[in-house]
Amino acid sequence: MDNNGVLAELKNEMRNSNTITIIVPDRFSFMEHGTYDFESFIRFFDWSYSDKKVKIDLTKCYNANYQALSLLVLYAWKLKSQRCTVSFIESESSTGASEMYRRLGARGTFTVLMHATSNFRGDQFKPLFALRNTDDFKKVIETAQSYTNDFNVEFTKTLRYVLSELLYNTLEHGQSHYEYGDRYHRIPSLCQFSWFKNKNEVSFIIADSGIGIKKHLEQAYPGQSSHEEAIIQAMRPQVSGTFGKNDPYKEKNNAGIGLFLSTNIVRRLNAEMHIVSGNGLVHISPRDITNRRLDSYWPGTFVLVTIKVDGGPSSETLDEMLRGFREEALAEQKNADGFEAEESFYIHIANFFGFFAEDKESAIKFRNERIFPALEQGKKLRIDFSGVESSPHSFLSALLASPIKSLGMKSYKVIKIINATPDIRETVDFIMDENTE
Repeated sequence: MDNNGVLAELKNEMRNSNTITIIVPDRFSFMEHGTYDFESFIRFFDWSYSDKKVKIDLTKCYNANYQALSLLVLYAWKLKSQRCTVSFIESESSTGASEMYRRLGARGTFTVLMHATSNFRGDQFKPLFALRNTDDFKKVIETAQSYTNDFNVEFTKTLRYVLSELLYNTLEHGQSHYEYGDRYHRIPSLCQFSWFKNKNEVSFIIADSGIGIKKHLEQAYPGQSSHEEAIIQAMRPQVSGTFGKNDPYKEKNNAGIGLFLSTNIVRRLNAEMHIVSGNGLVHISPRDITNRRLDSYWPGTFVLVTIKVDGGPSSETLDEMLRGFREEALAEQKNADGFEAEESFYIHIANFFGFFAEDKESAIKFRNERIFPALEQGKKLRIDFSGVESSPHSFLSALLASPIKSLGMKSYKVIKIINATPDIRETVDFIMDENTE
């Protein structure tokens, strides 16, 4: 009996049963017959595979878009993080998706994933970047700068600004990780941009496989009704911001209004922006902002921007635009602050506890009788330490630790500390961190 032959056949059958071949269709693009069709495009991606041998076949695809094709790289990375073995099947054709894949430098897909200092080495006119840290950020911006040298100076500044804001967003909020060996590694975000000379058009995509906009916002605004509503909410001034300690906006004075500014600039440039997160889609155009719920799902967020090179304002500079939009944001925020004032509970610590706020038992009593009832009524806390010279950790913890723990990450939005000395501020920050992990 040929046991070796039988065993070899069984092994081959098992190997084949665990192999998935994904054929990229002839047309692989966001557009169908001249209109955007994200539903059909996103439906292609099956995120359920794990512990499989996955082959992505490019040989049948002859009509592709560079931004769409770049998302196959992110897809491969995500499957790899789910313990799949992933490979690409290419043809030797000098046209179609296989050649575009090579021009992107995507043969380096897994080298880039596994080595934090590596990046793609593709065609200078179709650059693809992995984005993991500030070094990658600088490389994208520098390349974009050189890429647009022939454009109008003001257009170049404006494009760079929008690109920077969106890159900051994905760096801060688009993180996802995979385990390899005994360590966790970050799955990079992606950025790919192209200049279509025949259309006089610049297009770029920034994509990640992170937690998505809805889950991010729910850290401070629980109960978002849908992914598309969360995207719209994030476009309002002073909403998205950063809810953690690592804040890349701290030198920019744009915390919470980056997406607000970007979307308004895009509209002023007569450009278009599509934001897909989860099963939500929002389209920003010069005419209007529309949204819809998709049947398909993207685990994370991607933003596609298309700008006509000669479609921007002829006289309004970036600085003028930003000034106007910031004034808009300030006015909107003042209106919101006026409304929220009625919904706030103001606590002047010195009035209740003196200039040396140290009585732990009084803090516990005040917390139970005043703070928790205010929070149950949905009010925000505005805690004023003006005049308070000292307040030890024991007092501050008794006053704030339990309320912070009950709120979780939302406490960063609900509890506002003002006029505190550096020592008190540092202690409160420590209590915040300790009770929101």
